[in-house]
Amino acid sequence: MSTSQSLFEGVVVLIAIIMIAVVLKKLGIFKQEYSLTFSHLVLYITLPAVIFSSLALQEFNTTFLTMSLIMALIELLVIFLAWLIATLLKFDSGKKGALMLVSAFGMTSFLGYPIIQQAFPGNALALEEAVVTSEIGVGLLLFILGPLIAMYYGESKVEGKAITASVKQFFTSPIFFSIIAGIGVSFIPLNHDGIVFNMVFKFFKLVGDANLLLVAFTIGLIFEFKGIKNIALFIGIVVVLKLFLKPFLALVLTDSSLFTEMMREIVFIETALPSAILTAVFAKQYNCRPDLVSTAIMITLILSIATVSLSFIYFF
Repeated sequence: MSTSQSLFEGVVVLIAIIMIAVVLKKLGIFKQEYSLTFSHLVLYITLPAVIFSSLALQEFNTTFLTMSLIMALIELLVIFLAWLIATLLKFDSGKKGALMLVSAFGMTSFLGYPIIQQAFPGNALALEEAVVTSEIGVGLLLFILGPLIAMYYGESKVEGKAITASVKQFFTSPIFFSIIAGIGVSFIPLNHDGIVFNMVFKFFKLVGDANLLLVAFTIGLIFEFKGIKNIALFIGIVVVLKLFLKPFLALVLTDSSLFTEMMREIVFIETALPSAILTAVFAKQYNCRPDLVSTAIMITLILSIATVSLSFIYFF
């Protein structure tokens, strides 16, 4: 089975599970507030399990750090372009900040890992590449620049303590600890046939296997389509920058013999993902047009059903 077919099937399966959650919410079996519980389970349990188990079983490749730098460069370029476009179009401060947030940052961890697992079934190396690229190239910038942009362009003053708290949140999170632990264990010569080793990693695998379901349920429960009247231009710019320009930049910047075909495919997929859910948290916290941010997240999520698979098939 080709990667393109696996990716398409994986996206369809993910959307099907999301729709199950939507239906269950409509029937009153699930409540929207359950999404907070599910998201906490993802961020504190299943996602760290996926990250640790994928990193610990593979030999660490320093080329992945180069991929991370490329991801970071793309994020910064898109932030600048979003700022430039918003300035030329004379967007107000909140709208400008919202555009920068949703155009630059994507769901590389929350949605990216499940899609990578579906596109490269059983390929631990692919997931390791995705983890290192995402957490170092995207996660760190998101936790630093995300609140900074929201505070500067929102209705809150920029305070150094708030920035420090956000950065500290990343470096004290289970996700960060799982990265460090996973990379550390990868350098330790372990007997992969030992009973203890097998028990430990079977545990992490079983926990990690729940990640796709919980992510899909979380998205399904927060799904609320709101009208896009009077913000069509804003949404159009977001779609072009987030779903089309970012993956194109990834193709251009990874067009080198330094990167394998799989590396290019992974960076492409991660840059083609919809806007990050965490940007809505920052926008809400600092009143940086959270209405625009949440609407853009949902629309890019819906459109990515088609754009991720079709653009991947076209280029690869």
